[in-house]
Amino acid sequence: MLRWVILAVVVVLMAAGSAVLLDATSTSTSPFSQPVAASKPTGPQPKAVVDGELTWEFGEMGQQETGKRTWKLTNQGDADLQIWKGTSTCMCTVAKLQKDGDKLTLKPGESTDIDIEFKTNQVVGDFHKGANIETNDPEHPTFPLFVHGKINPPVIVMPGETIEMHTISSDEPKGAFVILYSPDRPETKITEINTSKPDFFKTEVVPMSESELAGGKIKAGWKVNLDVKPGFPLGQMREEVVIHTDHPHRPEVKLLVVGNVAGAVSATPERIRMITVKSRDGGAGEVKLNVRGGGEAAFTVADKPENVDVAIEPLDVKGQYRVKVTVPPGAPAGLIDGEVVLKSDIPNGGELKIPVSFLVGN
Repeated sequence: MLRWVILAVVVVLMAAGSAVLLDATSTSTSPFSQPVAASKPTGPQPKAVVDGELTWEFGEMGQQETGKRTWKLTNQGDADLQIWKGTSTCMCTVAKLQKDGDKLTLKPGESTDIDIEFKTNQVVGDFHKGANIETNDPEHPTFPLFVHGKINPPVIVMPGETIEMHTISSDEPKGAFVILYSPDRPETKITEINTSKPDFFKTEVVPMSESELAGGKIKAGWKVNLDVKPGFPLGQMREEVVIHTDHPHRPEVKLLVVGNVAGAVSATPERIRMITVKSRDGGAGEVKLNVRGGGEAAFTVADKPENVDVAIEPLDVKGQYRVKVTVPPGAPAGLIDGEVVLKSDIPNGGELKIPVSFLVGN
């Protein structure tokens, strides 16, 4: 019995000793729980220092221009600094080390110039390009050198190169204008203007006023006035105005002038389109003409597509006429596509164009 009592006491003492040992171990610091310190180079090291900001803000430039920025790089360390060209963001950006070859070594205290040359090409708007300079400086293995700014087109047209004149009365003049200037060459001049209908378009070029220049923050520019004369052909207007300049990168600016010319006469519907005309039977379509105010008018056919006949007759309602366009029997198979052009004796009435399209089959 005594033997068992002694054994129990021993077990209790061993358990208590283990608890004390575990508690003491948990409060101690294990060498495996400590972070491993990064090894640092020892001994003399190179140190690359670039003079100035790594990104050059050049402001504004024009298209097709070449820019250049020079940075000074100095070895402020105690060992030789090696420099070589890295990658660039595009083919138009080149890093030049102004010594022989693409790699050089700078002794402690020595400096060199690094050039970034770039071309704006056809970019418009934000420009952000650069090149990387690689070194053996353990703290600065790469220097990204960037150029940033805004690229302007050679010639700017405001409000745009498409001029919307909306509804135009054929018997009244109507005008519009555009502003034209060059941000990179304020001295740019307009040398000539051509229009697709010189008999109906009048153009005038005048310098921008001081208030217009100040409002748009423009150094110099031109105001081009476009006036549509009475008598312009009725219907959809889609005409071209070509402005010639002495700018080497934009010698020609094309404007598109669009609108709808309404006159004393309107057509309903505005066009004739048939796709089921048989050659042996022929076919016909018609439109109704309405003279403004119920007035009377005499109409003549100024032009028409081949293989169609055009007849015009008055209706019972005053000021209304019928235009009948007929494909006679026996017309050759194929597409008849064009315009019937009518003229009237209404002063400044202009021409009325009625698009026609017939698909003639056998």
